[in-house]
Amino acid sequence: MKVRYPFFTLLFFLFSQSVNAESIKSVKKKKVRQRQTETFEKNPQQELQEHILTSMGFGKGLSFETSDKQNFLNMRVRFQERAVETIRQEEGEKQTEGLEFQARRARLVFSGNFLGKDWQYYVQLSFSNLDMEEDRPVPLRDASLSYTKFNNANIKLGQMKVPYNRQRFISDGLQEFVDRTVSNEELNLDRDVGVLISSSNLFGWNCLGYSAGVFGGEGRNRSSNSSGVLTSGKLTYYPLGVFSDTGEPDLEHSEKPKLAISIAGANNQNTNRTLSTHGDTYQFARFDYTNTGAEFLFQWKGFSASGEYLTRKANSPFMEKEIGNRTLTEYSRSVKGGFFQLGYLFKNNLGVALRYSEYRPWGKTDPKLTYSRERGLAVSYYLKDHNLKIQADYAYLEGGYVDSLGSHRIRAQIQVFL
Repeated sequence: MKVRYPFFTLLFFLFSQSVNAESIKSVKKKKVRQRQTETFEKNPQQELQEHILTSMGFGKGLSFETSDKQNFLNMRVRFQERAVETIRQEEGEKQTEGLEFQARRARLVFSGNFLGKDWQYYVQLSFSNLDMEEDRPVPLRDASLSYTKFNNANIKLGQMKVPYNRQRFISDGLQEFVDRTVSNEELNLDRDVGVLISSSNLFGWNCLGYSAGVFGGEGRNRSSNSSGVLTSGKLTYYPLGVFSDTGEPDLEHSEKPKLAISIAGANNQNTNRTLSTHGDTYQFARFDYTNTGAEFLFQWKGFSASGEYLTRKANSPFMEKEIGNRTLTEYSRSVKGGFFQLGYLFKNNLGVALRYSEYRPWGKTDPKLTYSRERGLAVSYYLKDHNLKIQADYAYLEGGYVDSLGSHRIRAQIQVFL
């Protein structure tokens, strides 16, 4: 018999195997529940103490777990307090200075599992004004559910980060600099609502990972009447073996070198956002954006190097609409850019890093869009890894990002992750 839908047939087979395994487990669980019920009837106070275990520690949050290990909840709080000094070069010899103190980020994270280790959840809320979109100050950042039984096809659904460029995908709390690059702010895909299938070690080959997802395309905490959809895919090759991505600095002083090389692509159809899944909202225009990217990460004995090259191309440079006797025009943003970064962590937990980043308009696009460039130096002291660290960086900024002839930016920040 000819199979017309091999993909769905494969999924059905995988899930059927899971159901058979669960049915065997259910018989054992019934006996366990029967014994637990008898115990509870004899001493309900003892039953409660035995089935709710708690732990708390700095950098580990507050955890609750049932004694049968089937249900787990972890709660953590993270915040970043920052000071920013900016000196802008204006026409002539004029300079303008500004000092700003910011509660840059304030997050509350809930994560864990239920009904065993295979069902996992992740919820993250943000409470800083700078951590929300100006036109929609909703605190929800992440709300996702994952099923991890299949090593080659972990399934995740909900609101999450789109797995496109690494610097956006890893937490901002795992950076060598105070914050991400100018190219990332322009070219990343941020968060969206959808379904993702992924594996960090495909077929157990110890050299390959992937992710493929379908999303709404409008970004986080939004819905739209447009019929567009965002599809994304990423492939990562580990020539020296698979490893866990713990951030930009090599805090572990890895004895063996780590190397990851990735390529990624995404297509967002009929979006009404200037930066595909984020940025300003168009009044009437809709564009199709195609994103491509390549990146690498290398870590060894405290040394780290990373880089990205990203592009975003629109299907049209602008759209026009007649309103009365006026013609209104809204422009898309076609851009290419990236960054390169080097870092080293000394044995006394003091880290230094250098960065170069830029992006430029690509072909016919918004005439107001100009290049932006960042050259910077960072110093970080990791008191308790990323859970408690003090950072400072300096950058010379040029181009449209600062809308001036050049700016000096100095930042200092402390991060606490309870």
